[in-house]
Amino acid sequence: MSSKKREEEPGSFGYALAKALRPASDWPNKDDLLDVVYWGKQVFALVIGILFGLVPLTGIFAIGLYVVISTMIVQHFVVHYQKVDEDEVGGFWELAKEGFGAAFATYMVSWITVYSSVHHS
Repeated sequence: MSSKKREEEPGSFGYALAKALRPASDWPNKDDLLDVVYWGKQVFALVIGILFGLVPLTGIFAIGLYVVISTMIVQHFVVHYQKVDEDEVGGFWELAKEGFGAAFATYMVSWITVYSSVHHS
């Protein structure tokens, strides 16, 4: 057996994850960065949904807070952590809407499920 660390292949999950966790990574294919943004929003939506369900936050305040937090986190990740000009990936609105529908559904389902399970008899 070789004792060398196996290199991740470009396009694989491990490769994308390693690049996402490393600050100022080179993203020659902007679709890879948008894929990371999409799946990051999914994970973030699940975590925030569970957290907001436990707290408990309710109503339009909880929905608005999720939208603001998730949008700002993505902008910060792309512009400040990865050092990518947002215009290279389509601008502010492209980043904001990337995976928004699916992530919002994930947030709503996890938020409602946790809130209903914990706070209703």
